[in-house]
Amino acid sequence: MESSNIHIEHRQDVKSVVRRLQSLTILLLLLLFTACTSSSSEEIEEPKEKPVLKIYLFAPESPIVTRAENGWVSPSEDERRIGTLDVWVFENNTATLVSYIHLANQTFEGSKVISMEISDEFANNPNKPNVDIYVVANVAASNCGLTLSKASTPSELKEALIERTTTGSDFFGLTSPVTSVPVEGLPMSGFLLNQEITGTAPVFSAKTKNVKLVRAVSKVRFVFSRSTIAPVISNLSIKLNNGVLPTKEYLFLKGEYPTEKIHLEETPAYESEAEIVSGVSGEDINSCADPASYIYTNETGQQYESKINAGLVEQTIEGVTRPAELSEVRRFYLRESDKKLTGTIRYTIGGKEKETPFEMNAAGDFTRNHTWIVYGYFLGSGTLMLNSVVLKDWEDDPESDIIYNW
Repeated sequence: MESSNIHIEHRQDVKSVVRRLQSLTILLLLLLFTACTSSSSEEIEEPKEKPVLKIYLFAPESPIVTRAENGWVSPSEDERRIGTLDVWVFENNTATLVSYIHLANQTFEGSKVISMEISDEFANNPNKPNVDIYVVANVAASNCGLTLSKASTPSELKEALIERTTTGSDFFGLTSPVTSVPVEGLPMSGFLLNQEITGTAPVFSAKTKNVKLVRAVSKVRFVFSRSTIAPVISNLSIKLNNGVLPTKEYLFLKGEYPTEKIHLEETPAYESEAEIVSGVSGEDINSCADPASYIYTNETGQQYESKINAGLVEQTIEGVTRPAELSEVRRFYLRESDKKLTGTIRYTIGGKEKETPFEMNAAGDFTRNHTWIVYGYFLGSGTLMLNSVVLKDWEDDPESDIIYNW
């Protein structure tokens, strides 16, 4: 009997534990259901769209040719390339930074819209201050001697110089002339000052929509040909004269381009004369039956540039291949100048050294964003004829949106 009672009590204990577990399970399910019901009925706050300021950029215009300012000259792909882009927006009255952005490897055809994040405080201010916008492209310590960053101030940007430094570096100068577009690209700059902010949250823009970029340097090309009966020429060299190229220029212009085209120090210092080409032999200069056909004859800048470029390469016309008739002895990318660029071409013929001077049309023709072609050809007598310059703004068709400068 005693054993039977123990067995019955044990079964009752088991049943009691099972009931308790069942009750606990039901309670947990109720709690979970209540929690799910509560959270599903609550409002979930969606992330707010961040306010932005849109900056509209136009790529540089094509370079200017001189003679009669007769049209534009398109840049090469390298000359129009924009590798890096830096944009600063400051409050006009306090110089407080509103926004900054650095972009790399940009595809830039004609125009580009940059969206820059701005603070909620600035976006929600009903009386937004006017802003100053500064933009640079392809500006680095390696190609310009400049290190600009988010921390750069308006005064630092305005005072930035492309120069021959006291430590021996000479950016786009004559010490080690730049003969091809640097890996970083050609330096460009542009700005808009005291701009009213328009638009409604979350998208704003400056009232004057477009910031125009301008190349800060210019290009000169020395192109030669010789008559098929010209005597042997050797030791051709090119010297740029003393006092024609400033030792420094400002990265930014004083005002908007093209109203302002140059920005040098009030009393500029200038480079000494420099031999920029040496040791060219006659074999380095292609021959042509009619080298005078490449002289300038009142074409537009682009037409003449295209004619010269065509003469520099092999041509196949009606199935007949014609070798290149011209040789580009050298091209240079240089700082701008307020002077008339002048120099001397020297060469040896028949054991005698000869020289021929060259010069630009007028002072001021080599301000930033210009291209200059010096074309020389040797006649049968060995005389060097110079069709000195065709110089024009680097710019594509002004009717199109693509406004470059070379």
